[in-house]
Amino acid sequence: MEIFSGKKSGGGIIGGGHGYERKTQTQTQSAVHIPVLLKEAMDALNIRRGNIYVDGTLGGGGFSEAILKKLDGEGFLVGIDRDFSAVKNVSSKFETEFNTKNFKLFHSNFSKIDEVIKTAGFTNIDGVVLDLGISSIQLESKRGFSFTFNNESSIEGEEMIDVEANIDMRMDAGDENGLTAYDVVNGYPEQEIADIIYKYGDEKFSRRIAKSIIEYRKKNKPIETPSELAVIVRKAVYKGYGKFKRFKTDPATKTFMALRIFVNEEYDSLSKFLGKLDGVLKKDGRAVIISFHSGEDRIVKNFLKNNLNFKLLNKKPIVPTEAEVENNPRSRSAKLRAFYRD
Repeated sequence: MEIFSGKKSGGGIIGGGHGYERKTQTQTQSAVHIPVLLKEAMDALNIRRGNIYVDGTLGGGGFSEAILKKLDGEGFLVGIDRDFSAVKNVSSKFETEFNTKNFKLFHSNFSKIDEVIKTAGFTNIDGVVLDLGISSIQLESKRGFSFTFNNESSIEGEEMIDVEANIDMRMDAGDENGLTAYDVVNGYPEQEIADIIYKYGDEKFSRRIAKSIIEYRKKNKPIETPSELAVIVRKAVYKGYGKFKRFKTDPATKTFMALRIFVNEEYDSLSKFLGKLDGVLKKDGRAVIISFHSGEDRIVKNFLKNNLNFKLLNKKPIVPTEAEVENNPRSRSAKLRAFYRD
């Protein structure tokens, strides 16, 4: 576990979505990540000066920055991200904007929240926020998270701008021994691929997609780039519908999301995190979780149903306004659930 406290050194201590964004030939993605439901998350956390908060998905630092501004020099922020580059980038930014005595950033997984806050010098906290989506920065990381979509183009992809990268999809690029999406699509048997796409992507054409992947593997070289995989999936989905159909989101979106969730064990991390909340949240401490997929939201709902010592702040999940969706399309499937420890 590496700690970034804002102090520069050669190593050691030196120092926050789902949805794939569209890109056309006249528009490219920005590396600036726009936090989803930021105001709503801050309202739910009810930030108080002097308190201790955790941003378990540091990303581009949007939530952490908002928390530190509200703390106004009093209190502490613990930031966590499994992507080393995210932690390093946010650390460089924060060390010029905030007093380093008010934050520590950790290269770790939010499922280890208990270990992280102990390393930071605390036994419990007043609030925590998770944004379970992938950040725009990761979409541009050349790890195969992203692919391009033009609803008017052919399913072959000739008219599309390609995001050339290996199909990696590991959020922690430094985990050299970790499973990659390349390993799955080029090595797993048809039934396992179908199960992954169905379970983690809610994709009704999972069997057809898996069959197409296997057929491609037999006839061609290994599937190496996002564009190759996206075209295979699109063909299978279009064939499933029986005719050309316009889509609001790329037909390959669910498959890419499923592979990413599986490779990074995201459901398992969320379940482990929730299981540790009772031990790390103070009485009346608050948790805010923003999910982008029904599977994640289901895990949170089931946890709250089976843990009566946590109470909902809102009976129904909070969703983005029409204005936010228009300004930030990746927010369209977001759901925010906020609760507190009774």
